[in-house]
Amino acid sequence: MCRLYAQISAKPLNAADFLAEADHSLLRQANYRRKDYQQDGWGIGYYAAGGAKVVKSPKAVFKEAARFRSLSAQIKSRVVIGHLRAASNPLRLSQSKLMGYENTQPFTDGRFIFAHNGTVQIPLEVAKFLGPYAASVRGLNDSEIFFWQFRKFYDLYGNIPEALTACVHELWTLWDYCQDRYRKKKLPYIGLNTLVSDGRSLHGLCHYPAGHPKLSLYDPKQPWGRMTYARRGDRVILASERLDAGSWSAFGNPQIISATLTSGGIKVAKQTFSPKPD
Repeated sequence: MCRLYAQISAKPLNAADFLAEADHSLLRQANYRRKDYQQDGWGIGYYAAGGAKVVKSPKAVFKEAARFRSLSAQIKSRVVIGHLRAASNPLRLSQSKLMGYENTQPFTDGRFIFAHNGTVQIPLEVAKFLGPYAASVRGLNDSEIFFWQFRKFYDLYGNIPEALTACVHELWTLWDYCQDRYRKKKLPYIGLNTLVSDGRSLHGLCHYPAGHPKLSLYDPKQPWGRMTYARRGDRVILASERLDAGSWSAFGNPQIISATLTSGGIKVAKQTFSPKPD
């Protein structure tokens, strides 16, 4: 499973502690259990002059640990998003096609930074309805198609939580029409845990299959896929799982948590919704 981390702060800060230094940092998670290696690429997204920036690599992060640590310390931004990839393969691609820079996360269009943990089981069905956004897909990754699906709905609604909710609803609508062609699959997706930012706000969607037999990497009480969030000083943090021994709160399932910069600090709002459209 991929690993996610994001923080938003009132002033530019780095995220070196939770990305690379803490006992449960993303970097340590990638090398914690052999069966859970995140060996398929890594990336860090942030905002600087000119908009969204992403530095990423298709190589295993634990093989580029020095570079990852250095970037984690150098990058200072109001929003920082980190992603470690354990690649899903719903299209049954060869290893050479599955890997690569274009398939590595986070994704960006220069405005948004987007990172996903999970699998969209029917990416080709989603791609059929991307319209002009399909021309922007560069790789062969279900998560990138999910990103451009989000962009389609954002341009329609102008609201990040509404766009994420619309993505989930469309997946179920498409599933109603195509599931007979995917008889070996039980759901249109396996996990839609997502981080997305426009530079002034940070949003986390937590949505995963309940009853999964696995647990999180570090916390034996935390179900697989259950995201967490916390405040640490001037930061609001959203992550795949707890990153230190301090107080963390669990996301609902499904739930969107939004942290927005305001003149008085950071406002946090929560929104739950039904995965299937009415």
